[in-house]
Amino acid sequence: MRRHLSKTCLAICLAVASLVPTTFSVTMAKEEALQSTGKSREPARVTTSPRNPILPLLIRKTPQPNYEAKAPVRISGRVSLRTRGDAVQGIEAKASRLTGAPSVSVTDGFSVVKTDSQGAYSLTPDPRAVFVYLTRPAGFDIVGDWYKPLAARVDFEVQAALADENEFVFVHVTDTHVSQNSRSLHGLSRFVREVNALSPPPRFVVNSGDLLNLHKALLNSPAAGRADFRSYVGIMNHLKMPSYNVAGDHTDSSYRLEQFPRGHLFCAKPLYWEHLGPNFFSFEYGKIHFVSVDYGYHLGRRQIPVNGAQLEYPTLEVQPPHVEWMKQDMANRSAGGFVVTTSEYDLTKHCPNFVAMARKHDVRLQLVGDHHVLSHKQRPVPYRTGGALAGCWWNPKAKQRCPDLLPQGYLIYRVKGEKLDYFYKGLGRRIEFVSHRIGAVLQGSAEIQAHLVQPRPGEVLEYSINGGAKDSEGERTWRAMRETERLFYRAVYSAEFDTRRLTDGMLEIAVRNKLSGEVRTQEFVVANGQLQPNATDTATLSFTVAPPNSWTLARKPAARVDVLLNGQEVGVLQPNVGKEYSLKVPNSLLRKANTLTFRFEKSGDGMSLSGPRFTFRGRDIRDPRDEAIRQVKVAHWGAKAADWGGYIAGDAAPPDETPFDRKQDVFCFVLGEAEK
Repeated sequence: MRRHLSKTCLAICLAVASLVPTTFSVTMAKEEALQSTGKSREPARVTTSPRNPILPLLIRKTPQPNYEAKAPVRISGRVSLRTRGDAVQGIEAKASRLTGAPSVSVTDGFSVVKTDSQGAYSLTPDPRAVFVYLTRPAGFDIVGDWYKPLAARVDFEVQAALADENEFVFVHVTDTHVSQNSRSLHGLSRFVREVNALSPPPRFVVNSGDLLNLHKALLNSPAAGRADFRSYVGIMNHLKMPSYNVAGDHTDSSYRLEQFPRGHLFCAKPLYWEHLGPNFFSFEYGKIHFVSVDYGYHLGRRQIPVNGAQLEYPTLEVQPPHVEWMKQDMANRSAGGFVVTTSEYDLTKHCPNFVAMARKHDVRLQLVGDHHVLSHKQRPVPYRTGGALAGCWWNPKAKQRCPDLLPQGYLIYRVKGEKLDYFYKGLGRRIEFVSHRIGAVLQGSAEIQAHLVQPRPGEVLEYSINGGAKDSEGERTWRAMRETERLFYRAVYSAEFDTRRLTDGMLEIAVRNKLSGEVRTQEFVVANGQLQPNATDTATLSFTVAPPNSWTLARKPAARVDVLLNGQEVGVLQPNVGKEYSLKVPNSLLRKANTLTFRFEKSGDGMSLSGPRFTFRGRDIRDPRDEAIRQVKVAHWGAKAADWGGYIAGDAAPPDETPFDRKQDVFCFVLGEAEK
């Protein structure tokens, strides 16, 4: 994940501060400062937990590059189709026959060829090629290794898949950031156990980047890189289904730098090859042609001053030979299929001519990571950022939260033909609030929804408001929620209540699985317009429109914007102006819970703004969601991070949701106390 630090920031205070440098050059950009400090390595503390032990490392033999051998002038071979023999008395016959598998893509990572009607192929390898390998064809499984070291002759086998591929489930995980930090090893082990327990089982897992937590400037030793790779693959090898991995810039290693120095196309990639194979590849499942793209290169073009030293950070742009491979690979996809890419982040920013490529080859979605938030952008090439399994392994003060307040977790997709549905699954959690978000404003009759993943017989959800009425033993009482629908892997429950019977202010709602005892709580705001008692003083509302931002585009409103507090105008924002505003709020408008909204004169207009601050009687009050996000940012990146970024209001496009910039149209400032 790329992280930013303001140019005036000199130190980042983390719980692991004693393990990493905390003082930086003031000329250092935000991204590089955080890259060099935030995801620090901890000493190995491999402990066990009775409920979630670290899985023993399962290391399998994989095809290895032959670093000393020259690429052959020509590579020929055959892709054979293994046909299962007839069943004899209910037992599959051992005998099988091989025929040629036609129209299978074979590649060396630079060019792509198709097998002929007899399954034969021939290609001229690039001198830099490391492997020759297949694209898994839809409806077929590869028998044995899908990639092999270069040789004059390389053969492969495939066989018909046993399961139908018109409808299936797969898992998208990202930003696992595995190191010798025991929290990362426990977390990855829990992830593997959870995925293996899903029923029906997912067909495969995709990890879209930052598998490990190595330093982007290649400061970790080769031994450290090897240990982390062994931990990652040794735990992931316990999955009962295939996994496909994109490297990400935190996965690059200093191993074999003397052979592939900075400036080489393959600098920092050998450890990935030795453990996981090619770092550019594709596979097909059903109608989808998945393309995995690694856009990180150590070309020596990006020198960053850090603590008086010049450090080389990766160039984040797909280089011409691999752009050409992508074009050929997509052009050779199976007829009738469409493309989904997996990469560390949006390829429209990191791959030349990707938009034109996507239009030509029907790229419908990008599965990405890097930002550690869940977001979706409907760009010319849509992408979905998949949260983060890591959350913030390296600092427990983040309380297993991502910077958008989601729990650390992963996405589960269901594919039916050409339709993709998904939901986000919190790691170690079966209950999640579906609506509303943390700090959302509730008025009048309100409804909350939560889902229960993989419901078991006898399990139902219950809810409690502000601790609920106490029973004779002083315990909170619970009310039944009603099940409203069954979706793939989960049941959705709903509860309705009248907020007008409550006092305006903060509201805590708890949801419980009655059978298992799992409880999840979430805070909302009741804002029905109750007056603030003895409000004789005015208040001040402050925020900055289009604050400078190196993570996403700073957006100014294109036309007039009315600023509304509790539905009443308290100011006007100027078109095409980015500046700080300070607006007076008369005491006659003050309520126990005060809502801030924006009325855009122009349809489709929007803007970016800093987190708004409401000052009343010398006290700064912030929106509850904003306050919670600030706390998580501080836990991730230190005290200075609290003020990084802000919000995106209206229909602003194209600003991205990032760890520091969230979409939000209603803010609330609570003066009154919540009902207890």
